[in-house]
Amino acid sequence: MSKLLALFAVLALAWPAAAAPRTLDFDVMRDGAPIGTHRVTVEHDGDETRATIEIDMAVRLAFVTIYRYTHRSTELWRAGKLVSLDARTDDNGTRTQVGARATEAGLAIEGSGGSYIAPAATVPTSYWNPEKVMRSPLLDTQSGKLIDVSAMTLESGPGGMRYRLRGDLEADLAYGPGGDWTGLSFAARGARIDYVRRGMAASAAR
Repeated sequence: MSKLLALFAVLALAWPAAAAPRTLDFDVMRDGAPIGTHRVTVEHDGDETRATIEIDMAVRLAFVTIYRYTHRSTELWRAGKLVSLDARTDDNGTRTQVGARATEAGLAIEGSGGSYIAPAATVPTSYWNPEKVMRSPLLDTQSGKLIDVSAMTLESGPGGMRYRLRGDLEADLAYGPGGDWTGLSFAARGARIDYVRRGMAASAAR
């Protein structure tokens, strides 16, 4: 019995355990006022990575909600390539869904706007992985459309990286020294939207 227990102990040590999930939490600010949250949970298991995105926003005027937005998305990556994506969005009552599956022909996209085959290297607009920021096109996980962008480096150093996206999508992105996503800024409907990472000063996240 003792030999059997010892064998189990050795096998347990040799078997690679899945890494603990990493969570990135952001407060979403509209012209400096909080309107919601954005959470990304990243889980690694061997050569597979699963990212879960949860966005909840609401704009209120005199205690009345005049705009509400929710988004749920799950991505599965294998060996650094997107294998599948499932996303659902409620943009103030307008509901859309987008699905993507890796195929031999490319990335098969199905959504509220139709179905088509995208280039295999297409990546979603989830921003959590800095290695994917420089790629184009991007897949809009709300509309299911491809977005043509170019990226330029604004800052690179010990403090992290900052990029600017221009084209069909215009936004500034920030990443910390370890590659964690730390900030996002863009204009929407006449207002400035800023993502501020929980536990970080707003100036450090931009």
